[in-house]
Amino acid sequence: MSRIAFGSKMNVILMTIYPLFSCLAIAQNGALEEIIVTAQQRAQNLQDVSTSVTAFSGDAIDKFGFEDTRDLFYQTPNVDISQFSFYGGITIRGNPTLNNSLAGEGNVSLYFDSVYRPTAFYGGNEMLDVERVEVLRGPQGTLFGRNSTSGLVHFISRKPTEEREGYANLELGSYGTRILEGAISGPLSDRVRGRLALKYHENDGFQTNQGPSGGKFAVKDRFVGRGHLEIDISDDVNLLLSVEASDQDDIGKAFNYWGLLDPTTFEQCDPKRVRVGQCVGAGALFGLTTFGDPNPDVKRPYTEFDPDNGDGRSTLETLSATATLSWQLGDAMELISITAFDSHDRFFNPDEDASVDGVYGGYWSYNDHYTSESNQVTQEFRLTGSNGEIDWLAGFFYFDEARDSSSTIRDFETVQVPGTIVQLDTDSWAVFGELSKSLSDNLRIIAGMRYTDESKQTDVLTETIPGSQQLSETDVSGKLGLEWRPRDEWLVYATLSTGFRSGNFNTDLLFGDLSALTAVDSEKVKSFEVGSKSTLLDGRMRLNTAFFYQDVTDKQGTVYDSSSAAPVSRLISLGDADIFGAELEIFMVPTENLELILGVGWVDAEISAEAGFGYSANWGTGVNAGAGDFFLMDGSDLGGGLAINGVGRYHIPMVAGGNLTLQLDADWREDSIGVGGNHLSYSEDRILVNLRAFWTSPSERWELEAYVENVFNKKYIDNMGALAGSDSAYGNMGMPQWYGVKFGMHF
Repeated sequence: MSRIAFGSKMNVILMTIYPLFSCLAIAQNGALEEIIVTAQQRAQNLQDVSTSVTAFSGDAIDKFGFEDTRDLFYQTPNVDISQFSFYGGITIRGNPTLNNSLAGEGNVSLYFDSVYRPTAFYGGNEMLDVERVEVLRGPQGTLFGRNSTSGLVHFISRKPTEEREGYANLELGSYGTRILEGAISGPLSDRVRGRLALKYHENDGFQTNQGPSGGKFAVKDRFVGRGHLEIDISDDVNLLLSVEASDQDDIGKAFNYWGLLDPTTFEQCDPKRVRVGQCVGAGALFGLTTFGDPNPDVKRPYTEFDPDNGDGRSTLETLSATATLSWQLGDAMELISITAFDSHDRFFNPDEDASVDGVYGGYWSYNDHYTSESNQVTQEFRLTGSNGEIDWLAGFFYFDEARDSSSTIRDFETVQVPGTIVQLDTDSWAVFGELSKSLSDNLRIIAGMRYTDESKQTDVLTETIPGSQQLSETDVSGKLGLEWRPRDEWLVYATLSTGFRSGNFNTDLLFGDLSALTAVDSEKVKSFEVGSKSTLLDGRMRLNTAFFYQDVTDKQGTVYDSSSAAPVSRLISLGDADIFGAELEIFMVPTENLELILGVGWVDAEISAEAGFGYSANWGTGVNAGAGDFFLMDGSDLGGGLAINGVGRYHIPMVAGGNLTLQLDADWREDSIGVGGNHLSYSEDRILVNLRAFWTSPSERWELEAYVENVFNKKYIDNMGALAGSDSAYGNMGMPQWYGVKFGMHF
C-alpha cells in the first residue's frame, strides 16, 4: 500500500512561508540582508531569480534549530514529505510520485553539490555541515542535468575556507537521543585547503512494541562523514575533490493498524469510526483472532516482529566521490566539469500488516523484505558566460546506473528470499542550455531547451521464471520566460516550461507473474507560472507570490490486481491531471529585535481519466465485501489543499552578556482523502507548534538551545490506506512530542 498510487498519502501540500534567507539576517540598519542562491547556476540575489525558490542557508538551519530535513520541508511552500518510515517521498506542487518502485526515480530530483542522486539515496534525512538548501518548484530541465516533473531539491555543503575554523555540537533529547556533529576547515598550504565534517546520530527508539516479542522500533543509529580537498591548480583553474560516506543501521518506524469492520456486524465501518480505533479485523469470519487497536498511538505498535533479533531493520550504506573542475576562461566565461561516482546499498523489512496475527486474524502475514543496490556514474560539463546584456549556459550530462533490487513477501512466495530479483541498467545523455537577454532597461527574456536520449533494460527473475523489458525514448523540453521590473526592488515574471519523468518498469513483488512486468512511457508536464518578488518598507519586508497551472499527461502510477491470490502490482498510466496552485511568502523585521515569517500554500489537483477507469481498495461494502469498493479516477482529486506556516523570533539582549532568542515555529494543513473520494485513504488535519530558546555568548563562540517539538502533543494520522479486500488499514501516525538541549562551540 505504501508504495502504490492510492493508499499512500494523497494530501500533497504542506507549505509555506518562510525561508529564502540567510537566517533572515538583519543588517545594521534593520533591513533584511541579501540572500545569494545558485538556482540558475550563477550567484544571484534570491529576489532577482525569476523562479519560485525557497532557500535555507546553513546558518539559518542552525539558528532555527532544524535538525531533520522534514523541518525544512514543513516550512517550504507547497512541499510535502511523507512520514512513511520505509518509503518516504517528497512531493512538490501537488504532483506526487505514485510508483515508488525500487527500480524507480522520483518526480522530485535530488542534487547533492550539483550531483544527481536517485530518490532511494534519500533515506536518512540527515543534514551535515550544510551551506545551503535550495528548493526549486516546477519543472527543471534547462539548467540541471537530470530532468524532473515536479521540482528539485539541492543540498549544498560547506566548502574549505581560507582561514582555519570549525565547530562542534552535542544534542541530547527524548528517547535517548544523542547527536554529535563537528567540522574543521582551513588551509593546508598556499594553494590547498581542506574540510572534514562528521556526524553521529542515535536514539533508543520511541515506539514500544505491544506484541509478544516486545522491543523498540523507530531506533536510529547513523553515521555520516564528508571530506573536501580544494586545490588551486592555477589562478584560473580550481579542483575540488569530495568524498562522502554514510552508514544507517536503524530499526524502522513500525506501522499503525486500523481495523475496518464493525465488531458486531462485520460490515465495513464508517471511516470516522475506523480512524479512532472502534473497528476490528475479519479474523472471526474465518474462526481466527479478531484484532483491533482501541487507542491507535504512534508510540504503541503491535507486531510479531522481534527488533532485538533483527526484524524491522532499515539499513542504508552510501559512498560518493566527486571531482569538480572549474576553469575561468577570461573575465566572462567559465567551464565546469563534474565527475561523480555514487553507490548505495539498502535493506528494509517492514511488517506491512501492522499486527501480530496478520491479515484476517492470521490467514497470512505481510513479512516483507526489500533490497536495493546501485552504482552510478555521472559526468556533467557546463559552459557559462555573460557580457552584461546576455547571460548564457550550455551543458552536457551523462548518466549511467546499474541497479539491483529484490522483493519478497514470505507468505506469498513459492520461492523464498528473495522472490523477485531485478537488474536495471539505465543509460542517458542530454544536452541543455539557457539564455537570458535584456530587451530594455526593465524587460528581459529567458529561453532554454533540453534534448534527452535515454535507454533502460531490466532483467527479472521471479519465482525462478526469467523475463526482460526494454525502453528507449527521446524528449525535448524547454522554457520561455519574461522578467519585468516596474522598479528596482520589484520583479514580476511569467514562465512557460515543460519537463518529463522517463518511462519505467513495474518490477517489485511479481510473485512469478511475468504479465505484471509492465512498462509505461514518460510522464510529462507543462507548467505556466506567474510570480512577483518585492522588497518593501525600506528593506524590512519581502513579499513573494506565485500562481501556477500544471498540465500533467500520462501520470504514472501503481495499482494492485485484487483478483490475484497475491497482491500483484501493475504499473500503468493513470490518466492526466490539471493542477492549480498559489504560494505566498512574507518576511518581516518590524523592529530590530523581532522577526516574523508567514506563508500560505494552496494546491488543487484533479485527475482526468477514461470513463469507468478506477481502482479497488478497502474491505468493501455490500456485494463488494471481501473484494474492495471501486473508486473512479476521472474527476477525482489527486491531492492538495491549504496549508499555513509561520515563524516568530524575538531577540532579548542579556544584561549579563550574550543574546537570548525565543522562537515559535508552526505549520497547519487541512485533511485530505484518497483518489476517487476514498475516505479510508486519509491524512488528518493538524497544527504542529514547536518552541525553542537560544542563547549565544557575546563572542558568538558558545551557543545553547532548548526545544520542545509538538508542544501540544498533537496525535494525528499522517497517512493510512488499505489494499482491496483487506480487513485493515495501515499507515503512520505523526511524530510524538520531543524535548532536547543542544550545546555548540565555534573555534
